Amino acid sequence: MKLAAVEGITPVSLASPAHTAADLLALMTATRGPDSHHDPGLAQSAEEAATLAHTSGAGLVATVTHPAADPAILTAVVSTTDSPHGSTTAADLCAQLGQDDIQDITESRTETGYPVVIAERISTTPGCQLQAIVLDPGTRRLAIFTLHSPTGRGWWELAGLLGQLVTTVEFP
Repeated sequence: MKLAAVEGITPVSLASPAHTAADLLALMTATRGPDSHHDPGLAQSAEEAATLAHTSGAGLVATVTHPAADPAILTAVVSTTDSPHGSTTAADLCAQLGQDDIQDITESRTETGYPVVIAERISTTPGCQLQAIVLDPGTRRLAIFTLHSPTGRGWWELAGLLGQLVTTVEFP
């Protein structure tokens, strides 16, 4: 999968879960200011995101920052679906993802025409979570982007940056 660079989205090292967590924490602390290193929620979010990213084989882990928002964590995984020709509708994909925690579903397309399903999830932890799933029609391949904001402050600005990134997706 190819992605364009988007200002405000800063990838971190995937060398190890420890490196990923340390990089995420350093970037989030730098964004929120020097007193934020006292916030145990930042370290916990960084560690959880790093562990999940490495467990799921993420190809991208990044911080997402905007002047009007607290930092968020973005992960992206290229995966496959069980459907023989890929899911092509929000209803198909919603059924595969599990509908219980999905609050809202939207369908769109990238600049190059790939279908995108955007699912806002109800998070069991504080903050907000959004998933954007880009489908490669005629294949089982899809890219899953998950944006998590531990605080939810500036959520719309952060979601807008994710939208800018997702619209640049290209499958080789």
